[in-house]
Amino acid sequence: MGSIGPRILLDLNSKRHRKNRNYSPKPPPPQRDEQKSKKTNSDSESEDEDGMTAEQKERYLKQVRESEGFEVDYFPGISYCCKIRPLIYLDEQPLLNQEVKSCSEWAIHRFNSDNNTNYQFVEVLKANSVFRAGNEFYLTFTAKDDVVDADGDQSPVIFQAKLYSPIGGEKKYYFCRPKLKS
Repeated sequence: MGSIGPRILLDLNSKRHRKNRNYSPKPPPPQRDEQKSKKTNSDSESEDEDGMTAEQKERYLKQVRESEGFEVDYFPGISYCCKIRPLIYLDEQPLLNQEVKSCSEWAIHRFNSDNNTNYQFVEVLKANSVFRAGNEFYLTFTAKDDVVDADGDQSPVIFQAKLYSPIGGEKKYYFCRPKLKS
């Protein structure tokens, strides 16, 4: 093999490299002051590392358990990572709104393929997600079938779908089903 040319190796952390490039070392993260981060009124009002009180966390976990993640309230101040959160203000976020609609359409298409049906997506009713290098969606939406009921209507059916839409990757389908009765 021929020579490609001289190799230049840089130690990006070297003092010389930082000096020449006007780089400054990254400051250490601020230390969390446990006394400031917790309310002192009572144990039930003190917040944990996620910014939730014990009562909020109990309510959150109950909602996740009972609804499998589809019916979860918004808790201001909680961590965005690793918590199922409602996607509020979708109309103000066109890219996310389009992704939610696209994922709902994809989920109903997969449901149709698996069940030999012909439901057509109508609208998103609610969307929850967990951000993990993409979004794990808990979608609630309506779809209509070709079948006309006894009254001559095509009543929409409420569906729930769970899927993962990674950044720059292929979607992963967990399930799509008619919404479970409460």
